[in-house]
This record gives sequence, structure tokens and C-alpha cells, in this order.
Amino acid sequence: MAFLEDNRLEPKYAPAFDVWKRNPTPSNAGSLLKMVQPDIDRGISAHVGRSDPILKSRARRMALHAIKSYDPTKARLGTHIVNQLQGLKRVARQQNQILPIPERVSIDRNNVEHARAQLFDELGRDPNLDELADKTGLSARRLNYIQKFRFPIAEGTIEQRMQDSEEGVFMPAVEQPESDAWINFVYADLDETNKKIMEWTLGLHGAPTLSNLEIAKKLRITPGAVSQRKAVIQRVLDQQQEISPF
Repeated sequence: MAFLEDNRLEPKYAPAFDVWKRNPTPSNAGSLLKMVQPDIDRGISAHVGRSDPILKSRARRMALHAIKSYDPTKARLGTHIVNQLQGLKRVARQQNQILPIPERVSIDRNNVEHARAQLFDELGRDPNLDELADKTGLSARRLNYIQKFRFPIAEGTIEQRMQDSEEGVFMPAVEQPESDAWINFVYADLDETNKKIMEWTLGLHGAPTLSNLEIAKKLRITPGAVSQRKAVIQRVLDQQQEISPF
């Protein structure tokens, strides 16, 4: 990409942005998103003050939309991404409304333990409450609540549904019940065809569980097309593991 006087694109992002602009494949988009991840994290921190797998996944999708609308003559790419992540505030509010209290606490507890481990490495000792609060963006009162919360034992978590390979029944790698909210967020972003596939695959919203062949007949597509769409859905579901804090 030739640099003009009014080109504000950061030089460190220019090669990857240029490659993506010329050939916007998922692979090139992924490489660019990996490079701007610090700006994505900065946007999450600025607009929400905390992070979890759902917010991180949504932030990456919003960042990709931001990259598509980016004008190098208007602003730096990092600044543009951070500004475009303001919508995370709405996502966070929706998440708090959807997630039952135990799941919200579970997400916060995971983030706290991750922060505690990071601070231990940095400080050489266990962090105090104030240090944890600064690191996580959670209040001292919230931290106390999380540490004292007693989780109920969910019924039916021991028995797992089995995959029926002969019928091609698709089972997500993400397990219940803690992934319910994640599944709902993934479902909300799908097109209508993929929503029906997810419903009939997982029995969502009271739908019956159907085989690939049955789903294909109902949607008037081939069983192979059903399998391909399921694979795409599975990759999105798997992001709960891939983008979890590390």
C-alpha cells in the first residue's frame, strides 16, 4: 500500500491490511485480526471494563466490520477499531440480562483466576483485593461476592448425550449447561437456514432432533450442504474455547 501524506494507517498494520484489502479471505482476515488484537483488547477494556469468551468473540466480529469500513485518511486503524467497539456496551447489558446468576459468577470467577495468575507472575506473590480489582475492572464488592458464591449442582450434568454417527447427529464440542448463553449468542448471529439447522441439531426452542437427511429434506438442500453448514457452526461454537482468556 503506497503511503500518502494523509494516510494514517499504522505502518505495523500496513502489510497485513494491504494483503487483506487485495484478497479478503478468512485466512487473511484472521491474520489481520491477530495483529490488531491489542486494540481489540483495549476497546473491550475501555467500553466494558471486563472480558469473557462471549464478549471477546463479539468484539472480534465487530473489529472485522470496523476493518471493512476503515478509511486510512480519517483515523488510525487501532483508534477506529476501539471506537467501533462501543457496541460492546449493549452486548454486555444483554449478556447480564440473559445469563443466570451462577453463569455470570462463573464467567467472572474464571476472569478473576486468570488475573490472579497473571498478577502472581508479575508480583511474585498473591495479589491483594485492590490489585485484583484494578486488573479485572470488578469492584471489591463484586470480588467478595464471587469468592463467597456457592454454585448449585446442576441436574443431569453427569449424563451426556451421545453422538449418533450413523444418523449424522451433530453434537457441539461446547458442553452444557455453562455454554447455554454462548449457544444463544451464536444462534442469534446465524442466517435463517443455519438457525433451523442448529434448532433441529440441538433440539433448541422445543424443536425435534433430526438427522442430516431429515434436515436436508426439510430445507430442500443436500445432506452434504447440511454437513458443511454444521461444520461452520461448530467452528463458531469452538471459539468459546479458542478465545477464552489465556
